[in-house]
Amino acid sequence: MNVLIVDDQPEVVESMAAGVNWTRLGAENVFTAYSVKEAQGVFERDRIDILLCDIEMPPTNGFALLRWVQERFSGVVCIFLTAHAEFEYAQEAVKLGSFDYILQPAPYAEIEAAVERAACKVREAENERRYSAYVQYRGEKDGEAPNRAEQTPVQRAMDYIRRNIDKDLSRADIAEAIYLNPEYLSRLFKRETGSSLNDYIITEKMRTAQSLLGDTNIPVSIIATKVGYSNFSYFSQVFKKYTGLSPLEYRTAKRRRKL
Repeated sequence: MNVLIVDDQPEVVESMAAGVNWTRLGAENVFTAYSVKEAQGVFERDRIDILLCDIEMPPTNGFALLRWVQERFSGVVCIFLTAHAEFEYAQEAVKLGSFDYILQPAPYAEIEAAVERAACKVREAENERRYSAYVQYRGEKDGEAPNRAEQTPVQRAMDYIRRNIDKDLSRADIAEAIYLNPEYLSRLFKRETGSSLNDYIITEKMRTAQSLLGDTNIPVSIIATKVGYSNFSYFSQVFKKYTGLSPLEYRTAKRRRKL
């Protein structure tokens, strides 16, 4: 696993490179850069798995770097590090699909925890890639191409919900996406799973929210939008009904159990 640290303050880069226990985290190489241009050069020379990046780096910024990376390289997990707590920064970071957002100065333990979670995501993606390649190979070898159409309607509905968890999903939207009548889909879903379609949607959204609250530092208001709720108060009500705790209470309890 290769890591790249990018910040226009050399002391920050050097401190992080020396202070974090990269060996324990499984990093084979830790690269450093002091500007977006330098970082681009590293990406063009070496494969990078995890990017730890400052946001404000005049004359450009970390968001521009991540956009550049996403256009050219797949599978890079980004953690933004910034001394700025502006809501707009967190919002843009989430919009770009960054894995986490850490306010500086942060203790090394917090950075290590974020990198450890990012490393898990890198490994999971690699395992999925290898499995997909294996399935493709077996299919070609056996003369059978893997076909998503072999999924049942309920499986296709579940897959659509997971892939669109950030949307305000409705029964009609899902039914249209998988070419079924909404009422028929509801009956079929209930019969095969024992749960209503609406309950399943809420469960998946709340599970995703729980994961984000426990494993990232993304603001709660942004997490609400990541699971398809534009009304933060309503999201909080649904979350409390599902877990018995408010989003902030859940995050605090989760962090305490990890300590």
